[in-house]
Amino acid sequence: MSLELNIEKIGSIARQKEKENLRFRSFLKGLDSDKVDIIVHRLHQEIVEQIDCTECGNCCNNLKPLVNDNEIERLSQIDNLPVEEFKIRFTELDDIDDGRYLKDIPCKYLMNKKCIIYSSRPKDCKSYPHTHKKNFTSRTLGMIYSVEICPIVFNIFERLKSELRFR
Repeated sequence: MSLELNIEKIGSIARQKEKENLRFRSFLKGLDSDKVDIIVHRLHQEIVEQIDCTECGNCCNNLKPLVNDNEIERLSQIDNLPVEEFKIRFTELDDIDDGRYLKDIPCKYLMNKKCIIYSSRPKDCKSYPHTHKKNFTSRTLGMIYSVEICPIVFNIFERLKSELRFR
């Protein structure tokens, strides 16, 4: 099965399959989480090897990464700003978990589909799309959102449907 890499086509297909993906989410909830993780992690490895995220940057156009205090300090140094000024200008509080997110969409560090602080990017950016992490079935709502954004997630979802014979 070949990979779909065209981000416009991915977005279009994902929107068309929104109801199907929500049904698939419910289907996944009924399966053994550990077994789903094994499949997802294998698919993640296979697909990540074929996709260069630095050629896409679509996540940086659509998402707000979580940043911790150390990352805020590092980013404020990169921007040559005091930490508090950086927080006020470039972050926002998340009411749910009391964390902070970079608030600019697209990300202020994205230029020509490339992250200009790639080696210093936040941990949330480094670990995106989070398909290598455990408990995939408990994070499927976020994954459904990412299906439209990320070629890795899109292709994992489509292959997972096929392997699990989801109809």
